[in-house]
Amino acid sequence: MNIGSVVSRLVVSAMLVVTGMAPLRAAENYPNRIVRLVVPAAAGGGLDVLARVMAHRASEALQQHIVIENKPGANFTIGMDAVAKSPPDGYTLLFTSSAGLTINPLVFSNLPLVPLKDLTPVTITTSNPFLLIVNRSVPVTNVKEFVEYLKKNPGKLNHASNSATTMLVSELFKVLAGVDYVDVNFRGGAPAIMSTEAGTTEFCFVDVASATAAMSSERLRVLAITTTERYPLRPTIPTLAESGVPGYSATAPGVILVPTGTPAEIVSTINAAFRKALAMPDVVEKIHAAGNEIVGNSPQDARKILDAEASQWTKLVKERNIKFGQ
Repeated sequence: MNIGSVVSRLVVSAMLVVTGMAPLRAAENYPNRIVRLVVPAAAGGGLDVLARVMAHRASEALQQHIVIENKPGANFTIGMDAVAKSPPDGYTLLFTSSAGLTINPLVFSNLPLVPLKDLTPVTITTSNPFLLIVNRSVPVTNVKEFVEYLKKNPGKLNHASNSATTMLVSELFKVLAGVDYVDVNFRGGAPAIMSTEAGTTEFCFVDVASATAAMSSERLRVLAITTTERYPLRPTIPTLAESGVPGYSATAPGVILVPTGTPAEIVSTINAAFRKALAMPDVVEKIHAAGNEIVGNSPQDARKILDAEASQWTKLVKERNIKFGQ
């Protein structure tokens, strides 16, 4: 072996060592510049409000400023794709609803990313369940009576859906309760609630944050909530599972994610910052006021929850042969 060959091999070896050390050094110095938190929804909406509440305290924990960047459009896809294609260095984060990760792939056939492959969960920050709300003209006062009424009137009642998520929440109810009715699609929770309040549709599933005002309406009655156990923020409302629909569970978690490939040390640092933020009294107060429960779990637990949610909806869509209008 000649000297030139030996030198070349030494140079290559040295480059590999340096390259391998680069992510370690980046993790040790993280964060040394501004961090972007992309929200794939418009400013002023529910996701945006939660993001800003958390980002302020998380930036203090990181000792680095976090700026919110709104990238709305295409059911969260524009913002999610922008983050997925960003450098995996911890300086571009995503805050989105789990629906973008677990339901979008079932609705759209041409997504530019595979959400749960191209993005890595850092923590589930919040949980926002759904309420089953009926117009008071429906002669029922609880879930058991409602299910019996639906069975006596198959296909005659109208449910106000307001998203792919609430369509699936509704389909899950049909399966587990053994009932049938018509889904009428609306653009957003507010129109769905207004329709149900007016009696144009007899009932709806609406997330707690959107339904807060509706809960005081004299024309509506809240029958149940979709959590597995009683919701701490609404402890007097029975769950569907305890009210005659065993096994029912559906929520809309908020999730912090990073591009896949982000060093584990950086993921851990971001996780610790947001969990610290979620424990601050002012953050707790504001998130609870928005109808959301605080979670704040590990990346591993966040992954398990998202995988389980994706599996639940994928199975339901296949079994029911659900087709989404696009």
